[in-house]
Amino acid sequence: MNEKPRVNWGPEIEEQFERQASWTLFFRNQIYRKIDLTKAKNILEIGCGMGTITKELRDRTSAKITAIDIDERMIDVAKQRVDNVEFLVENVEHLPLKDNKFDVVLFQYLLLWVKNPNKAMNEIYRVCKKQGYVVALAEPDYGGWVEYPEMNLGTKHIEYLRDEGADPLAGRKVLSYFETVGLETEISVIAQTWNKESLVNNIEEEWKRVLEANLITETEFKHIIEKEKTLIEQNRRMIFIPVFTAIGKKTK
Repeated sequence: MNEKPRVNWGPEIEEQFERQASWTLFFRNQIYRKIDLTKAKNILEIGCGMGTITKELRDRTSAKITAIDIDERMIDVAKQRVDNVEFLVENVEHLPLKDNKFDVVLFQYLLLWVKNPNKAMNEIYRVCKKQGYVVALAEPDYGGWVEYPEMNLGTKHIEYLRDEGADPLAGRKVLSYFETVGLETEISVIAQTWNKESLVNNIEEEWKRVLEANLITETEFKHIIEKEKTLIEQNRRMIFIPVFTAIGKKTK
């Protein structure tokens, strides 16, 4: 990715990436079928992080895969996790790659973090082949966060994301970003409602990110987690966030 949140290195960050990827696996499978991923010869993944999606791609296709991330530490981990992929430490706003090189260019949670989305999209468009696909696998929109009872978790996420330099409203802008560079675009919205199992598995980690951003105190954190556990056990807690996907075709 072009811009990254501050990372607390360790097993928890890898677990976070795996958790985020699991939420949208069903929709990625649909996208792979729509773009006929298995027929691609050259694939570029941008913002590959620790290689979670990269491994998925490697398992599904025999294409040549290039995966980039701006964070060298992420690339080092990805290299250890996934074989037969060209990993590069690069900035999406200045890609040292040839024009019209890739059948498929894809990314997940990139526009949320990239500093200059329009510049990034121009580069992505440039390296994509004519009749190739540019795919946003998942871009969340925290402005559409709905929760009940209201505990301000969504509000806190927006606050910490903005402090980190991210755009928490990136999801709703995906169509505009794609169409502005000339891609014929189809968007979808994933109605991501956390079920009881998801809440049990994820709620503490979500609040921990707020704590680590110094938006609540340790005492407040402990009180909130106790309340969350009670609500979840009673099946009274609901969280919904819209996640946008986009498939753009380069026709010119």
